[in-house]
Amino acid sequence: MCHMKSAVFHPRFQRIAIVAVRLSFRLFFGYRVVGQENVPDGACIVVSNHVQINDPCFVVIAVGGKVPFRAMAKKELFEIPFVNRLVTWLGAFPVDRSRADVGAIKTALRAVQSGSRLLIFPQGTRGNEDTAAKSGAAMLAVRTKAPVLPVYLPEKKRFWSRPTVVIGEPYLPEQTRDYDRVAEDMKERIYALRQEAR
Repeated sequence: MCHMKSAVFHPRFQRIAIVAVRLSFRLFFGYRVVGQENVPDGACIVVSNHVQINDPCFVVIAVGGKVPFRAMAKKELFEIPFVNRLVTWLGAFPVDRSRADVGAIKTALRAVQSGSRLLIFPQGTRGNEDTAAKSGAAMLAVRTKAPVLPVYLPEKKRFWSRPTVVIGEPYLPEQTRDYDRVAEDMKERIYALRQEAR
């Protein structure tokens, strides 16, 4: 059972958390960011590969926290007491990955339309370049007509390993109902940034 009735997104709490996480990640990882000048000023859909549990943190602190961030997260997180409140305060909302979750889609669309940045992992789960991209992120990008910002995260981010996060140039996806094609293009753009992370 989900215990989220009183939990809501708190943008100010998110901004404070981003500053705190950015400082701690600089200390413990020594990460650097390439391409920060590519980040649009307003709403966009941020898409990234997903290899480690801390990937959402790396994406958000690299892209910046001036514009509110929202993110889809697996619904199982919202069934854990306290964790459900924390991730909701931070801007996440639940998605049921076992079906077409209309409620999550509507929340995502409203977030972008209201001026927020939406973080999505197109492959839907942790994996590598061989993991197929799903159509959900592509559908949202096409329907919102918002810029898509590809981000590449290095696969191994250990303490003091100085990982490089690469932010690519934003682009507008092809306006088509062939979401699989749009999703594959999205994934290719993400992994094309890998050479800049070396």
